[in-house]
Amino acid sequence: MLYASKTARFLILPAIFFLLLVSARLAYAAPPNQTDPLSLIKNGTQEALQILHQSQTGQAAPLKERRGQILRIVSHYFNFDEMSRSALGHPWKEQTPQKRQEFVNLFTQLLFNTYVDRLQNYTGSNQQVSYDSQKIEGNYAVVDTHVLYEGKNVPLDYRLHKTNGKWKVYDVVVEGISLVANYRSQFSSILANESFDAMLQKLRAKVQQTS
Repeated sequence: MLYASKTARFLILPAIFFLLLVSARLAYAAPPNQTDPLSLIKNGTQEALQILHQSQTGQAAPLKERRGQILRIVSHYFNFDEMSRSALGHPWKEQTPQKRQEFVNLFTQLLFNTYVDRLQNYTGSNQQVSYDSQKIEGNYAVVDTHVLYEGKNVPLDYRLHKTNGKWKVYDVVVEGISLVANYRSQFSSILANESFDAMLQKLRAKVQQTS
């Protein structure tokens, strides 16, 4: 069952910061000019925190009412196609283009719905985010951060790839646990006993449940 693994529990709690980054520019019609990966992460997170706090004070519409807008912004910063391919693994090659696209759409919506829900639950907490370092090797980068959340120091690292001149996140690692690898394990477990179509049905049901 999706989200049943122990590792998923560790990802969901601090994963609100995954969406804090990408919901950063809600007040703008276009994505910002990008410089280096660390600046992208830092500026996005700080602006997102301000916007989310405005929602709490009644100065902006509730977060759920802005789902569509947030999802459009998310697509500028996260490579959901790559995340979906990596999360599915080898079975990706065996699917038709139509099934691949449906999987991408469902997986993206599942991630988005889950993190929006967590955002609404946790944005009132007193988070402190520290931006430690960035490592760039060619078109790949890792931004190391850590979050002080409810007295716990949580390492949170973003893995980015430069695509068409823009840095995009393709994985998030929380306390040493890869988001993509965690889902790959869950999908592999399902596909070991059920068909791909059956797994798609599970995803549809989960998306509907979290919407």
